Amino acid sequence: METSVVTSIITALGSITVALITVVVKNWLDAKRAKTEKEREEVIDEAGVEEMVLVQDWLNEFRKKYEFDRVGIFQFHNGGKFFQGKSMKKFSMTYESVAPGYEKIKRTQQNFLASEYPQWISTMLQKKCFANLVSEIDPQSRAELEALGIQQFVTVPIHCLKGALIGFIVGYNIGEIDDTIKNKFVPLVEDSKFVSGYIL
Repeated sequence: METSVVTSIITALGSITVALITVVVKNWLDAKRAKTEKEREEVIDEAGVEEMVLVQDWLNEFRKKYEFDRVGIFQFHNGGKFFQGKSMKKFSMTYESVAPGYEKIKRTQQNFLASEYPQWISTMLQKKCFANLVSEIDPQSRAELEALGIQQFVTVPIHCLKGALIGFIVGYNIGEIDDTIKNKFVPLVEDSKFVSGYIL
């Protein structure tokens, strides 16, 4: 066999070996980085707690400013996967502020399938802020909200910097309706931008 043929074979094998080693090392490093990032995200540290306190304080002031009886921040999250691998999109209340005399409901407002409320979520994708009278919504949701004494609620979608819907704020009026709520839509939207950076 000629030297040039042997050299070509060795060069080709060397290139393949280097490529394989590069892929293996890159995958290993990516997996290690992902594991470290996941561990970092799951740890409760001082900065994370300070952030939670900041959001809660902001929500308390937001509720008082707009005279809601209850305000909740809901975040979308993955609730597992369907059989074919598609993500189960869910949302849960992660922060809540209530006026004195009202019961907190955050613990019961968890793991709702987004597919239960397609019209509501569709409206969130189209509008920056909107209000609903409980008397005008679908009977099942109406019964649930009326059991809590809710007469009206305002939804303010929260988007990330890339524009994706990541959550929403809901302000609830209990026992009475605010006829002037539409006049507050612009400041509601502006004020809600504060929280978008904290719930990514």
